[in-house]
Amino acid sequence: KLILKISYNIGADSSLVLLGLAHGVDNMTDALAVEKQELTTRYGIPGDDFFFVDGSGGGLTTAKNSAVTRWLRIMLNQRDFQSFFDALPILGVDGSLATVKDFQSDPSLAGATGKVRAKTGTFAAEVNNQLVLQGQAFGGYIKAASGRNLVYQLVVNNVVINDIADIFDVFQDEGTISAIL
Repeated sequence: KLILKISYNIGADSSLVLLGLAHGVDNMTDALAVEKQELTTRYGIPGDDFFFVDGSGGGLTTAKNSAVTRWLRIMLNQRDFQSFFDALPILGVDGSLATVKDFQSDPSLAGATGKVRAKTGTFAAEVNNQLVLQGQAFGGYIKAASGRNLVYQLVVNNVVINDIADIFDVFQDEGTISAIL
């Protein structure tokens, strides 16, 4: 829960190493190979649809939208889905989405509070002497009026920002888009 709610990256990295240990390997590189093997053979996610550098999704990690949404669909049918779902940040309520509330100022969107659960991911770096938000994503589920969980992913890439505070504006925009959806 701690890893998903607030992006406790050290915990995510440790979890991947623990996965590796369960498969007889004792380092991040080999644990990544075990994970890739599991995702491709057991779950059918094409290996060229993702590239992980650690357990936290940091750095040069990439994943196509199709890989992320496929994994989220797979999770819907796992016996531990409810624990996974309960651990995701909730829009306007808790975790890394607790302060994402700008959408609530629009009465037509305020009802989305608590109906979006999504893991966030942020990667910013200096590129050509400019701070660039290379990736900011929400990936998870939207509770539809029908009661169904809709799988979704929302990604913003390559935005020049002035400072870290600008990332919070992107979060608010993604919150509004999520509320509209």
